[in-house]
Amino acid sequence: MKQEILEKKDIKVVEIFRTIEGEGRWVGLPIVFIRLEGCNLRCEWCDTKYSYDGITFKTYKISELIQQIEKQNLKRVCITGGEPFYTPELPILTETLLEKNYKVFIETNGTLWLPEMEPLFNENLYITCSPKPPTYYIHPKLIPFVSELKFVVDKYIKIEDIIKPEFIPLIKNDIIVLQPESNKPEMVKKALKFQDELLKHGVESRIIPQCHKVLGLP
Repeated sequence: MKQEILEKKDIKVVEIFRTIEGEGRWVGLPIVFIRLEGCNLRCEWCDTKYSYDGITFKTYKISELIQQIEKQNLKRVCITGGEPFYTPELPILTETLLEKNYKVFIETNGTLWLPEMEPLFNENLYITCSPKPPTYYIHPKLIPFVSELKFVVDKYIKIEDIIKPEFIPLIKNDIIVLQPESNKPEMVKKALKFQDELLKHGVESRIIPQCHKVLGLP
C-alpha cells in the first residue's frame, strides 16, 4: 500500500544535487540537496527566487525522487526550498527517507506546520529553522522540534528578535547560528556584536557564513 502511494503521489522539485552542507552547524558535510517548489514568503534577499516562480520545477513521483536520491550514494539528505512545509507531500517523503536510514535535514522559515510530521521526529530528523523578518515568527507546533535556529544577520534584525520569550527554551541549548547576509563585512561586524550581546544573557552562538558560496559550490 505504501509503495502504491509512492508510485502515484506527485511532488514538485526544483532541483536535486550533491554538494556539501554550506550553512549552519553541519557545514562541510557531503549531502544531497532536494529543493522543493513553492514558498509562502518573499524575502528581499532570497537567493533562490526561482524556487517559487511557478515554472522552474519538474514533477516526480515520490518513488522516482527516492531513486534519484539513492543514485547519489550518500545517507544524508537536506530538504529545502522555497519552503518545504509548503509542500503537502513533505511528510511521506520524510517518512520514506527515514525508513531507508537517511539522516534528514529540513530547512524551514518556521511559519508553517504539517501535523503529519509530528510522529516522524527522531534523532535522524534535524530541523533548521531560519525565522524571517519582520515578525521572526515560528509556528508554536514546530518550536519543540527545532534542532537549530539560524538567523540571517541583515539590516533589519535586532537582538530582541532573537531573545524572544517563545525562543528561550531553544536558545538556552546552544543552537543559535548567526549568518551574515551574503557574507557582507558590515553584517559580520553586526553578527559579532550580537554574539557578545547573547553572551550577556548566558547564550552561546556560532557565526557561520555561507561556506558553499566561499567555495564556489551550489
